[in-house]
Amino acid sequence: MSFQKNIFIALAAFGLGFYASEYRHAQQPQPLVHLPAVENPVSRVQTSVHAPAAETPAATNNVAPALVSPAQELPALERAQQLIANNAFPAAVQALNELLKNNPDDTEALLLLARVLEKQGKHEEAVKTWFRYLNIEVDAKKFQEATAYLSRYLVRLVNNPGIFGSSREWLMAQLNDLIKLTPDNGELHLQLADMHAKAADQEQAQYHALMAANQDDTRARAEEFLAKLTDNTIAQQTDDQESKVQLIRFGKQFLVPVMVEGKTVKLLLDTGASISGLTSSFINRNYSLVKSPKPIQLNTASGTVDSFLFVVDSLQFAGVTFNKHMLARLPMDDYDHFDGLLGVDILGRFDFIIDQEKAELRLRNRK
Repeated sequence: MSFQKNIFIALAAFGLGFYASEYRHAQQPQPLVHLPAVENPVSRVQTSVHAPAAETPAATNNVAPALVSPAQELPALERAQQLIANNAFPAAVQALNELLKNNPDDTEALLLLARVLEKQGKHEEAVKTWFRYLNIEVDAKKFQEATAYLSRYLVRLVNNPGIFGSSREWLMAQLNDLIKLTPDNGELHLQLADMHAKAADQEQAQYHALMAANQDDTRARAEEFLAKLTDNTIAQQTDDQESKVQLIRFGKQFLVPVMVEGKTVKLLLDTGASISGLTSSFINRNYSLVKSPKPIQLNTASGTVDSFLFVVDSLQFAGVTFNKHMLARLPMDDYDHFDGLLGVDILGRFDFIIDQEKAELRLRNRK
């Protein structure tokens, strides 16, 4: 074999060996090499300027299955608020009910649910939800705001029968339940007085009117209501002639003789008193007069006093007999000179003049 051939064979063998070595090296796993990140300034500028606006799911089919809409990512309460803002009330009700199933004492959710149900015209469910809220709210200011709103809401329902198809008995029951939580709400008492009067329940009508007369903001309207409550009864027992009642001087004031269930009592004439009543000392001596007592907090010059209203079978004054009339127990002890007060709840049912010179009370039927 010549020398040139030997050289050629050697070179070919070396080449084949190198190739085989490189092939084996490429097949083996390579160690990871961590290189520092290098920012491409051109790419950065282009991205900040030319990045397209985010697409909504409806605009693209390339959204990864794991992604969800922003509304679904929100907390349950915020999601319900978003649904309400979009007028999606049924979905909002469902979301709020699910939230309340897990957390029944969530006051924010209850408030939202009550408002949404009202918007849907589901008034019975809305009122029920308001009471659920009131039963758990501990913040005094929020409680007061909620009772004020619910009061106005119920009054709207009463005054707009076209938007509410259920019976007035249901509405009266809700008003009575709310009164238990806010006994000083004169507006509710006036509303109930009117409803009871229309139902020919004079005793309850009188009771709620007297409760309203005990509040400054509803006193004048309550006194007017009381004045009209028995107009027909007075008209049937009197004529258009003026009647006179002789008064008894008591210092600079006057006492009026009145018959209460056959007993003659002397009542102090007090045109500033909305509610007539008997002193606690007189009641203690004649407790058999007290029937159907109902609690009241009387607003007096010295503050609020716990007391009660009660019914007497008959009260006769100026030739008129008031049957089943309601009086108040007045917080007056050891009063021997008079037995109680005669207030506007009785006087206001007449047009009257007090003649101080003659010590005489002149009365006519109200026109």
